[in-house]
Amino acid sequence: TSLLILGLLQEKTLSMSEIARELGIPMSTVSYHLDKMMRVGLVEVAGKKYGKRLQEVKLYRASSKPILLLPRGMPIKKRFLRVFEKIQIISLGISGLLASAVYALSNKLLTKEILREENITYTVEKSIPRAKAFNETVMQPSTKTSLVPYILAILIFVVGYLLISRYLMEKKI
Repeated sequence: TSLLILGLLQEKTLSMSEIARELGIPMSTVSYHLDKMMRVGLVEVAGKKYGKRLQEVKLYRASSKPILLLPRGMPIKKRFLRVFEKIQIISLGISGLLASAVYALSNKLLTKEILREENITYTVEKSIPRAKAFNETVMQPSTKTSLVPYILAILIFVVGYLLISRYLMEKKI
């Protein structure tokens, strides 16, 4: 409410009743806020005029002093939690990308090794009247799956998360 009144008084000089009418708030509220702002020097009496019943009415305006408005100080615990949340999000994202890259690369490399081991040569005899024996190399699809890519990805994720979190905490993002 004080900011609304101050904003109004920066534009023009008004009486208490005019401020109440323009903002649609009670006179007592306007009086309270004007009193507080006058005490700290944000508002000053610009002059006087006479009302309908020949009463003296004060006119108020915003003082010409520069005003610096700062957000209310946030408690240290809340500030720490916000920073910690940002660090967690960044660390989890980067660690996830690293882990998926390590998984894809290790899975690709280890799959080639498994296929190389499973290339087998065997003899097939055909059941034709004249039986022929011949050698044929067959590449079978991999039925074995290695746990190494999974383990590597999990390790990279955990270690990456811890290292990145520590680095970001030291930088105090």
